[in-house]
Amino acid sequence: MAQDTGPAMGMSVGATALCAVTADRAITRRPVLTLYRDRPSRIGTPSENPDALSDLDEHGLVVTDFVDRVGEAEPVAAADGSTHRAEQLLADALHALAYTVTEGDPLPPAVAVTHPAHWSRRAVDALRTALGRVSEWSQQPVSLTSDVVAVLTALRANPGLPDQGVIAVCDFGGSGTSITLVDAARDYEPIGVTRRHTAFSGDVIDQALLDHVVADLSSNGSDDGPPTVGSLTRLRSQCRDAKERLSTETVAELAGFHGGAWLTRAELDEAIRQPLAGCLTVVENTLADNDIARDRLAAIVSAGGGANLPAVTTALAGHFGVPVITSPRPQLTAAIGAALGVAGTVTPAPKVAVPTAETPSDAPVPTPTPPSPPVETVQPLLATDEPAATAAAVEPSRPRPTPPRPRPSVEPEAAAGAGGISWYRRPVPVIIVAAVLALLMGTIAVFVLRRAADGGSESDIPGPVATTTVIAPRTELPPAPVPVLPPVLPNLEGPELPENPGVPGTPAVPPTPGLTEEPTSP
Repeated sequence: MAQDTGPAMGMSVGATALCAVTADRAITRRPVLTLYRDRPSRIGTPSENPDALSDLDEHGLVVTDFVDRVGEAEPVAAADGSTHRAEQLLADALHALAYTVTEGDPLPPAVAVTHPAHWSRRAVDALRTALGRVSEWSQQPVSLTSDVVAVLTALRANPGLPDQGVIAVCDFGGSGTSITLVDAARDYEPIGVTRRHTAFSGDVIDQALLDHVVADLSSNGSDDGPPTVGSLTRLRSQCRDAKERLSTETVAELAGFHGGAWLTRAELDEAIRQPLAGCLTVVENTLADNDIARDRLAAIVSAGGGANLPAVTTALAGHFGVPVITSPRPQLTAAIGAALGVAGTVTPAPKVAVPTAETPSDAPVPTPTPPSPPVETVQPLLATDEPAATAAAVEPSRPRPTPPRPRPSVEPEAAAGAGGISWYRRPVPVIIVAAVLALLMGTIAVFVLRRAADGGSESDIPGPVATTTVIAPRTELPPAPVPVLPPVLPNLEGPELPENPGVPGTPAVPPTPGLTEEPTSP
């Protein structure tokens, strides 16, 4: 997310898609909630969760169509006859989505959720109350904000927005388009209320493509037989998938037909031409109703899944003659902005590293930095904020942790001593060792001379020695003077011996050759 901030999670609510974004992953799921008696709920369709709960015999209760009913007095009726509050279903769905994006790991301390800008105050308050009933979010409340505020937060960070003039924020969602005007000179304060236009949406485009395919198959005399309810449902899903692929491709094939069926981008542009023209008219009327001239319009912000369609961006720029600002994943813009808005608001607990052989105890502990947000973690969710079965998140490979190395038999710190200086580089230990060696050599010389004096007579001593050396019997020689050696002994060889911790300045006894210490298991 942001630099030098704590971990955060952003989630966006749409009528046909729920999105979640963290620092290293992003996912999108359909608002289909499966409730179980003895296990957590699951969010998304079975095609979006191919590996989840596949080996369970228990069939859960599937509930849909609850997002647009948040705040209503009438509860949602499930297939088994049970009733549920729509806002509580949405809170449970967001809770399941949060654990899906973290893959079961604990949730970040900072979590933000965006709601559609056209929602009433009653719906927003109902969702806030329902989120507060979730156990993880009762102590650390979830931040709830408008998706327009989150979209502007994300685009102000990257790629940037004008700081003067009026900006029209167009959110092309699955159930409709929301149009909000903001004043850039007044810190992007909203102008008027958000206008909702349902004649141009992802559902409308899907139905237009379905009508085009059915008419084309009928005119070509297809022998696939008359369409049934089940076949029309599957064909509509294929049209939605084809629409998303046509955002980046020029031709998309529809599977399951004997003669083959294809959709081209030109056919898609023709299918959306009329509803898109009506949407442009609504934007003009919104400007006129707020007494804003066309020359005051500085830019248009395009968000939502429908912003992936190239025809939408081209039509907006050509009709109004202003820049159209969007992001590479417009269906995730609101969730990214929500995470940016709360990143760093909760300071994570510092991690204390245990000193090892590779990390001295007095060395500074490195602080891990959060990964950079713009990680390509999802496949494009193209034309609407409805996710396709093939638009699941591409999970990045996680590096395996490196096992700790066994501790060596002799610690480098013990060999170096306090201050990190080896014992043989210190002046006091060097002088003491030199004095001991000199005293030992003098004692050996006295012992040899005394043995020679006691064991033989003067006649046994060779002539040159007898005439030049006089040995007084049983006379102790004075101790040899202690030489003062330089601080460093360059000719000292052999292994470095650590100091004996019990007696300062005394080298410890080196380990016995051939004996090794078994490494301690981590």
